[in-house]
Amino acid sequence: MGDGRRLEMLKKEVFGVWVSVWDMKVKNVEHLRITLKDIKSATSNFSTKIGSKLDYITYYSAKLKCFDREYLPSAITKNKSQPPKRHYTVRIALFERPGHEMFYRIFEIASSCTHQNIQPLLGFCDEDSHRILVYRYYSYREQLPEFLESRNLTWEQRLKICLNIAKGLHYLHYEMEDQKIVIYNNLSIDNIVLDHNWGAQIVGFESSVFLPPNQDELVLDPRSIFGNRILYYEDPEYLGSFKTRRESDVYSFGVVMSEILFGYSINRLIYKTENYTREPLVQRWSDKGKIKKQICPKLREENGENNSFLPKGPNEDSLDTYLEIMYECLAPTHDRRPTMKVVVTKLEKAISLQENHKDNFRMSYEDIKSATNNFSPQNYVGGGGFGGVYKGEIARGNGHQTIVAKRLDTSHGQGEKQYYNELQILCEYKHTNVIGLVGYSNETRERIIVYEHASRGSLDRYLNDARLTWKKRLNICIDVASGLAFLHGDDETGQEVVIHRDIKTQNILLFDDWKAKVGDFGLSLISTVYEKENYIIDHACGTRGYVDPLYRKTGFLTIESDIYSFGVVLFEILCGRSTYPINKNEGLFLDFVKHSFEEGKQDEMVFEAIKKEIVPKSLLTFQMIAYRCLHDDREKRPTAKEVLAQLKMALEYQENNIQEPDVMDLSGKLEDINLKPGGSLNQTA
Repeated sequence: MGDGRRLEMLKKEVFGVWVSVWDMKVKNVEHLRITLKDIKSATSNFSTKIGSKLDYITYYSAKLKCFDREYLPSAITKNKSQPPKRHYTVRIALFERPGHEMFYRIFEIASSCTHQNIQPLLGFCDEDSHRILVYRYYSYREQLPEFLESRNLTWEQRLKICLNIAKGLHYLHYEMEDQKIVIYNNLSIDNIVLDHNWGAQIVGFESSVFLPPNQDELVLDPRSIFGNRILYYEDPEYLGSFKTRRESDVYSFGVVMSEILFGYSINRLIYKTENYTREPLVQRWSDKGKIKKQICPKLREENGENNSFLPKGPNEDSLDTYLEIMYECLAPTHDRRPTMKVVVTKLEKAISLQENHKDNFRMSYEDIKSATNNFSPQNYVGGGGFGGVYKGEIARGNGHQTIVAKRLDTSHGQGEKQYYNELQILCEYKHTNVIGLVGYSNETRERIIVYEHASRGSLDRYLNDARLTWKKRLNICIDVASGLAFLHGDDETGQEVVIHRDIKTQNILLFDDWKAKVGDFGLSLISTVYEKENYIIDHACGTRGYVDPLYRKTGFLTIESDIYSFGVVLFEILCGRSTYPINKNEGLFLDFVKHSFEEGKQDEMVFEAIKKEIVPKSLLTFQMIAYRCLHDDREKRPTAKEVLAQLKMALEYQENNIQEPDVMDLSGKLEDINLKPGGSLNQTA
């Protein structure tokens, strides 16, 4: 009898066992049963297909009423009434007839799992010839590979994702009810999804098997199971013996750890190596110095310029602990690999080391008090209703660093939320054009944020200073646009968006080399990019005259609200004076600008001291993009990236002294003026 014939007989025998087990088990899970009629209705008769087909399984998404996971099945057996249900967004797996054996096997495993790091099974259907499993579907997150390569995951988030996966595997290996043991079998990064809180869950059990009681290993013919087996996740010992063990999962987890560290898939990592070989990964990565050079570029950036105080990048001790665990998991023989319980303990240690690294931010109140001469009036540099800002010096290394400390007035219990919100932004959003965080203190009732010192102060002090040439002004505008573009994020980075809400010249800080940084995030908001809405409903706040009129009128806050405020700043820089005398009467500034353009008198707006040095085409490009920022229709305002591109073009025209066109009629209404793709100007007839 040939191998193929034996395999078919084996599958039929196994299938028969699963069916008989099913008849006994299904009585205990009736609360999970969903009718075929409900599933067809939810999927519009199976028309909501998602993803690609996998080994006789087709996936669909839907909203479906399922058993409420908040209730325990034991409570249902006591209460004979209808089991409690609620609506979930679900992923529906429809098994074709050749995959029915897999349906029974997956159901047996998935229905036994009750762990927060295992994707929950919400229901099943076995009507007629249909075999269907229903899982919760986190549509606002993706599979982990998508986040590794295109999302800005911090080191701490990566550690916690690893810990979640490790806890899920430990549960499968040691903590299931009735002393069941599941070997996941060929875990890969494609089997990890992230929920709305960045929690990781293990999904799919296509290749998984129960380990018989009192056994440490199982001979498993790879042809007897479904599911794609990926070579680089495979335990090297399995390839020689076909024996799978819990330690086989540990090896695969070590590979997943390497992907989370490097920021891309193992296939890409292997083929990046110049001399391709099949040597064990642990030997390939024996040099810690080389492996650290392959760390995800975004993590290396987190420890870059001006980031010595930020907690996002890996602390050296935390990273070394992580590498130690990874090496142990990738040991070539199973007897040298740790259990998942040991892995969990060591990952928790790595997280603890990283969180302790955060305390490098923490400064004692006494140190800040000493640095500012007890918050002396002589050290006072500004303030408002929130409290005061003081200049000071702190010891740093072998020298001293000048800082400014913002001390919130907490006497009325105000500002607590804004304080921690600003701290979060300054900790997590590092950019060369965003003010840097030095430290903080929240001892007793004190709420203090310590920033790097901007030696030249705020931009509003230099608006009418002739020493601030047109070229310097353009570079300052470019710096601010660059900072805003970073804060507003994009689809490629996937980072959450920061809406500043108070862009004005007083909040643009200048350094010795006239480098500009966006400061003061006390009013800023963080908005997730994964929500369908692109706005926040909020009570309008900010500085009168700079606030987007639509935001003030409707309470709908968007990133375009920042663009409007930036447009006001651009015109202040061009005019060489604060627009406040106009701004204090809400709306008049926009009328003033529009009137100047419609009458063709925009040249009269230019600061007299710099008018002669400006190249006409540079001025034209600047005015057009600034004008568009103030558009009544938010959708017609440019993005920060578009503003940045136009400002760089204006600088290029200025530096190259491009005079053409010498004369151009700029008069017209704002809605009639736009920019062609690529940056050239266009006026509609």
